[in-house]
Amino acid sequence: MTQDFDLDRYVRNSRAVDLSGVAWDDIASYPVSGEEARCLTFMMDIETHTVMYARDLLATRAAFDPEITAFMSCWIYEEFWHGEAFSRFLGEAGFTLAPDREKVRAGSPYPTKTARNERIRRALGRGVYTGHLVSMLGSALTREFIAIQMTWGAMNELSAINSYQAMIEKTENPVLRDILQRIIKDERRHFAFYRAQARLRLERSPRARRLARWAMERLWAPVGTGLRPQEESDFSLVWLFGDQAGLDRLRRIDATIAGLPGFADATLAEDARRRSLERLPRHRIPQLASDWALAHAGVHREQAA
Repeated sequence: MTQDFDLDRYVRNSRAVDLSGVAWDDIASYPVSGEEARCLTFMMDIETHTVMYARDLLATRAAFDPEITAFMSCWIYEEFWHGEAFSRFLGEAGFTLAPDREKVRAGSPYPTKTARNERIRRALGRGVYTGHLVSMLGSALTREFIAIQMTWGAMNELSAINSYQAMIEKTENPVLRDILQRIIKDERRHFAFYRAQARLRLERSPRARRLARWAMERLWAPVGTGLRPQEESDFSLVWLFGDQAGLDRLRRIDATIAGLPGFADATLAEDARRRSLERLPRHRIPQLASDWALAHAGVHREQAA
């Protein structure tokens, strides 16, 4: 067990995100912009499909590490509930999603969006198996593969924290701010685990530092890329981080990751922002957040009865 993370405490206290007291009935009384709806749908899909990333991780040497598997047993469960929290918020805010436009409410049976989730997973096609095989091969070729995975996980979790914090600053909906603040508490613990594991492995192996730096700079992409269309990933990144405040936030992410051994002066988040802005300039965001564009992307704002 690393000194930087109390795994025993985490496992003993792991539970579904606490949604008690959330003012679900108040959601419709406050605005939810098209930008928020599109971004939240992307976030929901990412959280709900954490199990797909975990599947690849468990096909590697990570499966032999009792600490990692203990963490993952709780991590997957907690991420599932984050997805359900977003699903219920979107439903109470008056949005339905393709393919079946299921009408989700706070009291709907779990799990929601089953048709959507099945379609997303089937749409991944051969890429699912290719990614699985790549993970297995990489793990077989080097013992340092876990260091890459833990660094990758740390970057993803830190990105999630900052994405939710950026949305808190942008939204006018107090219920959404409440839900995001609750989820961030979980994400901070997830990041702490990945960072501790990454630091442990990077510190003890120069080869791990070289491989992890190479992989993160050449292969890493913002979480959710590949799971959903590139435009959805770009939209969320540009809307959340396309202005100066967003750039400053991403630079803080990079500064945190730069604290890991072998990552001095890394600019992973800032580089991802630049690439997204090249594909999707900021001036296109309002157009892509219109009700027409949302419907085209499978996010429907239902008319009040």
